[in-house]
Amino acid sequence: MFQRHSSVSRCAASLLLSTVIVGGALLQTVSAQEYAPPDRGLPGRREGGGTRGNCVRGATPLVALIPDTNYGTTLEAYPTFYWSVPQMPPGGAEFVLLDANDEEVYQAVLQLSGNPGIVSLAVPNDGSVPALEPGKDYHWYFSLICDARDRSGDIFAEGWIQRINPPAGLVNQLTVAPEGDRPAILAGAGIWYDALTTLATLRQAKPDDPQLTTKWTTLLRSVGLENLASQPLVSNEN
Repeated sequence: MFQRHSSVSRCAASLLLSTVIVGGALLQTVSAQEYAPPDRGLPGRREGGGTRGNCVRGATPLVALIPDTNYGTTLEAYPTFYWSVPQMPPGGAEFVLLDANDEEVYQAVLQLSGNPGIVSLAVPNDGSVPALEPGKDYHWYFSLICDARDRSGDIFAEGWIQRINPPAGLVNQLTVAPEGDRPAILAGAGIWYDALTTLATLRQAKPDDPQLTTKWTTLLRSVGLENLASQPLVSNEN
C-alpha cells in the first residue's frame, strides 16, 4: 500500500561553522540552522485535509511540522511530533503510529483547547509502547476530530519517520557542542525530528530569547514553514 525506500542522512553544505578553543581543544560552533533533507520522500499530507470537516475557524489549516517530503529521521527510540493547529472548538485530536506492516504501534487522543498554535506529542517511554526500531519506516496520522460520532469529517495530516543510527562522529559532536548549537548540528545532519524537538525545548525554556527565535524561524524557513514561526507553543493533554 505504501512506498518505502532506503535512506542515508547527509551533512549540509550550507552548515556554517566557526572555530573556538574550549579547555585547550578546538571545537566548532554552529552559526546556521538549515535543514539538509535526506534524498528520499514518501506519500503523505503535510497540510491537513478532510472530506467534510468544517470545524476549523479562520484561514489557517492544520499543518504538520515536517519537511515537504513528508519524511524525517530521528535518533530517538521515543520521538516527539509537532503540528500547527488552527482555531477550532475545544475538542479532541487523535495520533496513530503504524509500523512497516501497518500494525498499530501507538494511539493517543489529545484534548485541544481550541486555541491556535503549535502542539506536540511525545511517544511515551514508560514500557507501554515498543521502541522504534532503527532502519524501519513508521507511518503516522494526526486527526482533528470534528465530530466524534462521525469520524468521516476528520481533518488529518500524515507523515513518516525512521529511526536511524547516528552517523559517524555525530554523538561526540553533540556531546561537546554548546546546548544552543545542537539543533543546527542535527539539522545539518538531516535529522529533522530531533533538530525540531531540541530547538522547541530550548524555546519553551527561554521564550523571549531573540537568538532562539531567529534560529526557530531559520529552521522552519528551510522547509518552507516560515509562516508558522510566530505561532506559540501551546500545551495540550493526552
